[in-house]
Amino acid sequence: MSLLALWIKTHSGKDGTFLPNTLTEDFVDDAKAKVESLKTVDPSKSQQELENEAFEDTMHGGKIPERPVGYGLGVRKSDVYGVHGVLRKSGYGKIRHRTVVMENVKEEVSAINKKNETLEKKNGKLQEQVKENNWLLKTLIGQFSQLVGQVRTGTASTKALDCAQQVLGMAHQRVVQRDKVQKQNEGQDT
Repeated sequence: MSLLALWIKTHSGKDGTFLPNTLTEDFVDDAKAKVESLKTVDPSKSQQELENEAFEDTMHGGKIPERPVGYGLGVRKSDVYGVHGVLRKSGYGKIRHRTVVMENVKEEVSAINKKNETLEKKNGKLQEQVKENNWLLKTLIGQFSQLVGQVRTGTASTKALDCAQQVLGMAHQRVVQRDKVQKQNEGQDT
């Protein structure tokens, strides 16, 4: 039962009419009008939530009273409007469900972070390979352009050809060695 329905029930007679010479009827009319305006603002709320909000807003004029009215003795403002009130109104089960959902989200984020770490490691290895390939390519282009230039001008000697062959052979050995290390690392990763 909403607060508004409770108010109507306690302030009306057996026949459902309000006591004469009281402001109750005006108050109820104002609260019902507030319910209708809240319904247009937030149609997802239940009728009871709308009536409770309209009742509290109409009764207290949007201000939180020091001593809540209609809750009995010993009830503090924080019991109704503070953390305890929010938990009571929301239902503890909803809070527990949110906690479970948050735990699931934390696990997913942790898994994504681990995946990102492995991807960063792989990315670092790939960047090193790109740097190595760039160095090899520059070396090969440099040797090839020198050799072609000497052949074209006719100044190529056997010594220049031997030097180019050695540089190309060393580059080839470096590529072969890198491929072996890479295969060994892939075997260890799996």
